[in-house]
Amino acid sequence: MGFMNYIYKFFGFEGDDVKVVKKKNTPKASYNLKVSQKLPDEIDGIRVFYPESFEECKNHVELLKKNIPFFLDFRACSGVEKNKILDYYHGVIDVLGATEEIVDKNLYIFLPKNMEIERE
Repeated sequence: MGFMNYIYKFFGFEGDDVKVVKKKNTPKASYNLKVSQKLPDEIDGIRVFYPESFEECKNHVELLKKNIPFFLDFRACSGVEKNKILDYYHGVIDVLGATEEIVDKNLYIFLPKNMEIERE
């Protein structure tokens, strides 16, 4: 009976079959975000886009023109590219009369004219 068994009995654990096993240090694997996590294509039926550069976002303006809302998730985008994209969309929003809502730190929803978020 070892020292740790006395401690376990002191705290109310019964039995002599308790063993203390030292954990092995296994190296942690690093995974690419795109490979390890499946990012959603839609949130509540609204498309989600994950831009990495400014050039990828120009095509989404057509959705606002067709009165289709969409999300932009900036997880895969650098801070400089995010600012370029947001500046571009702020101009588009002013011209089309659309709106933008910040859902999370890197998640924005763009709503066409005459559409709004219903809050509970």
